[in-house]
Amino acid sequence: MTVALSVMTPELRLELTNIPVPILNAAIFRVCRVFFWESEVWKYTYDNGLDWTADTPALPVPVAGTDIPTKCMVKRVDQVKYDAGGDSWDTEVPFLTRDELDRKRPRWNTDTGSSPTSWTHGNDGAAIIIPMTASTITTGLLIRSVIAPIFTLVSDTLPDFLYYEFEETLKAGVLAQLMKQPGKDWTDLRMAQFYGAAYVAGEKKAKSRGQADFGQPKDTMAYGGL
Repeated sequence: MTVALSVMTPELRLELTNIPVPILNAAIFRVCRVFFWESEVWKYTYDNGLDWTADTPALPVPVAGTDIPTKCMVKRVDQVKYDAGGDSWDTEVPFLTRDELDRKRPRWNTDTGSSPTSWTHGNDGAAIIIPMTASTITTGLLIRSVIAPIFTLVSDTLPDFLYYEFEETLKAGVLAQLMKQPGKDWTDLRMAQFYGAAYVAGEKKAKSRGQADFGQPKDTMAYGGL
């Protein structure tokens, strides 16, 4: 189930005297994007298994609307699982920094193999698997990432469990941002400070929610082995 962002507009307009709807909508989009980007509360396991392609160590790029929800982007990889054909996901492969790999596996960037042993970050920030697979393994990877929305229309939606959990925080963020604008009919610096504090508290709650649901953000992945 989803909830359209437009449900916030009538209530927010009551608090913001004479505000033009386009300005209000732009603030709603901006606050939602920043909230989910900073809090990392929205973690999503891709809808589809992705191919582990030979000679390409970087994880496949997810497709919005296919692998992750439409109008969303990946902030970072949170966990990767490897399907060797038996749907076994209980073996974790550790994250290693590039310096650690240089010490423990000097040829890590050219080695090939049939099972992943670790993962790290590439030069472009993308997650890469060590070693590279020697042959293409179809639907070998199941990925969970921290994602954030890219809203453009008030008809755009959020999952209902996220919207209702953080509805008041999102509204507070919008009100704080708009009420601190100087010289407007809706300017109210005192209330902007009040709503700003409420937003900060809600963002902290969201970070705690993400940690409680998924554990501390960790650079690990699990695989089934061959």
